[in-house]
Amino acid sequence: MKVSIVLPAYNEAGRLKQTVERVQKAAEETGYDYEIIIAEDGSEDGTDAIAREIAESNPKVIHLHSDERLGRGKALMNAFEKAEGDIVVYMDVDLATDLRHLKEIVDAIAREGYDLATGSRLMKSSDTDRPAKREIASRGYNFLVRLFLGSKIRDHQCGFKAFKKSVVMEIGKRVRDNHWFWDTEVLVLAQKMGYRVKEIPVRWRHGGETKVEFGRDVTYMFSQILRMWLDEKKKSKKYLFITTLLAVAILAAIALKVGVENVYHNLLSLNLYYVVAASALYSASYLLRGFRFKYIIDRLGYNHSTAFSTAAVSISQTVNVLTPVRIGDFARAYVFRRKEVPYSVSIGGIAAERVYDLISVALIALVAALLLGSGMREPVYAFLFALIIFLGIFGLSRMENVLGRVFKNARRVMGVKEGLVLTVLSLLLWFSDIAVCYIVSMSFGSPDILLISLAVAVGNIVKALPVTPGGVGTYEAALTAILSTSYPTGTAFIIALVDHAVKNITTLILGMISLGALNLSLKEVEGQE
Repeated sequence: MKVSIVLPAYNEAGRLKQTVERVQKAAEETGYDYEIIIAEDGSEDGTDAIAREIAESNPKVIHLHSDERLGRGKALMNAFEKAEGDIVVYMDVDLATDLRHLKEIVDAIAREGYDLATGSRLMKSSDTDRPAKREIASRGYNFLVRLFLGSKIRDHQCGFKAFKKSVVMEIGKRVRDNHWFWDTEVLVLAQKMGYRVKEIPVRWRHGGETKVEFGRDVTYMFSQILRMWLDEKKKSKKYLFITTLLAVAILAAIALKVGVENVYHNLLSLNLYYVVAASALYSASYLLRGFRFKYIIDRLGYNHSTAFSTAAVSISQTVNVLTPVRIGDFARAYVFRRKEVPYSVSIGGIAAERVYDLISVALIALVAALLLGSGMREPVYAFLFALIIFLGIFGLSRMENVLGRVFKNARRVMGVKEGLVLTVLSLLLWFSDIAVCYIVSMSFGSPDILLISLAVAVGNIVKALPVTPGGVGTYEAALTAILSTSYPTGTAFIIALVDHAVKNITTLILGMISLGALNLSLKEVEGQE
């Protein structure tokens, strides 16, 4: 039985030769036939020349070179495909994992019948020495993988793994990440596909230099956990069916409560001119949404047109309307990635965008509730209500801000100048959202702008909860509850229903037009292709 040992190498000129010598010695001691493959991935420090020299002088070594950076996962898969071994092993070039475990990890497959074997730094008998910051981050990360993705593995990212070649090639067809998350995705998918995985406690020492950028890559890894979790959710027809049924049930319950005939008569009272005007305004507001995100991306060093940014935002909002879990952010990041904007930049920009949205909604809710309370001579109750809303959203914004601080791309648009511009743009966006509801409600007389503002703000807070596709049902319930303090319940429900329908239908139309303009499909941006 032959074993192929792959060394993924990116800018490893300083230690590659010594690493190959140590790995070859360990491979000889296993008793298996072997080959060593240097998967050199677009290095810029002369690693390619050193790898070529080693391969030319050593018949056991093969050098695979890529002119462009493929990413850790893709470089490994290319090497596995070209490997001659029945078992493929890879290890990090820093050799942080003690090489005495090489025979053990190969034996797990060759002799014990496992499909995959992985080193673990987090088992009780593991012997690990690394900085406290990275230890805490690793334990937190692996806990989240087990929590969200249902994995039974303790350590997903140890760079010391072995596979049956046929198995890893099959799993690789379903892996979507090509960088650091590749290890985790392979292990999670292997378990879901029914393959046997053995986790082996190892002696591991921190290798000093690392290609991992702590802040950027921690947030990137967390976003990938969410992406996999959302993939599972959206592929679950049962989940989609239940959440859609819940949305219909909420709307039906409200309609029955206010009376179906009452709902029908209020629907007939709608002025179609106002509905058309509201639709036109909401369509125009997408230019403002696109310009706001373009402003953020520009500050992060990537310049694209407002038209492209508007199309990307339209697509992301369309995905959000169609799914009970808000995966539109990943769809937007995917669209921008096609224009060479890294995922980390897009997700960081979106994180910053969320902060300003939350702050704007909080301010609108606070001011509207206070002024309404004063007008009703119940300022104390209004103040308490507004304070609860404000503190809740402030807490969420602080959470986003923490992510932003970890994610340096988000932090870069948190300056005073950027903050003022983005706050103004966000307030304009939310006022346009309020104006749409205001125009719809003009069918039933002169609307109360403060009441409409409070209703729309609270409705969007509730809508953010991943309960139903596009927040349908929950948004209408929140608006109906608040608007019914001034309108008949049937009228309040129709205003809420039509307001949300205008926004969702407009979004879907713009999203589909944008998909066509960018030559994309809905399945592609949702990650189903």
